[in-house]
Amino acid sequence: MSCEACGFDAPIKHVKFEQNIGLFYARRSLTLNRNLCRPCIKRYFRSYTLTTLFLGWWGLISFVLTPIILINNIREYWSARKLADPGIAAMNVPVGLNAASVGINRSFAFKLTYGILVWAGVLALIAYNQVAFIEQHAPALNAKMHGGEITDGSDGEYAGLQVGKDIVALEADIKGKTWIDMRTELLERSAYLDDLNAENEKIQSRLAFEHNANLGANDRCEQWSISEFAPALSNYTLAENKLFAVAKNINQITPENSADLKTASDQEDSAIKRLDKVFSESDAAGCGK
Repeated sequence: MSCEACGFDAPIKHVKFEQNIGLFYARRSLTLNRNLCRPCIKRYFRSYTLTTLFLGWWGLISFVLTPIILINNIREYWSARKLADPGIAAMNVPVGLNAASVGINRSFAFKLTYGILVWAGVLALIAYNQVAFIEQHAPALNAKMHGGEITDGSDGEYAGLQVGKDIVALEADIKGKTWIDMRTELLERSAYLDDLNAENEKIQSRLAFEHNANLGANDRCEQWSISEFAPALSNYTLAENKLFAVAKNINQITPENSADLKTASDQEDSAIKRLDKVFSESDAAGCGK
């Protein structure tokens, strides 16, 4: 019998393949219900199934139908796996002379454009919410996505990561033995203090907004952020700024200025201990992130 797609005289089998393109609030579907030879079955299966796999999910109805369609297509293809190939004469026909037209040819540009746009959006959404992973592999991208004001949880997570990195850098051991070397090494960390000031300002602004809006009134972690974390972070930032300010003004240690330096250093030590205590309590309460 002749294949209903390519017209070759060849062993054929009746198959039904479906294709779905989800358009969020609508969908475009195609159904193939024909007697086909083995090469045409493979061609239609590949086109319909891959299109559905990559473009079929976008919409409530489409999200439910897509796995069903994929399973049915695979089952139909599997049932035709033992179908014999066309004869030698058919196989020797020049490519394209009598090949089956899969789907609607003019829809290829639509599929390609739509697929690129949708998957770019999906990947951007995934990247936006995978803050720690993107920070590890593409920190510049993270900065572009979350460098502004804090408007959601992902922005807050990014700000928290930056604060953590700044604190680790600021609290790193100083290797210098003389005051000149110690002062130079400390002041070289000014960039981390600048970033800490910027992130602290964003965090304080966001938490003040949430407090005034009474957001998360019944959320213990939200209340911990407002009542414990925000004051501790603010206190540490102020202490660190004072330490840097004192260090900038002391070129050489004297009995007159050593007391100012000790006071600033003690305040910084107290502030980091308070911050450590707050974080330890948050971990115990399950609010570490």
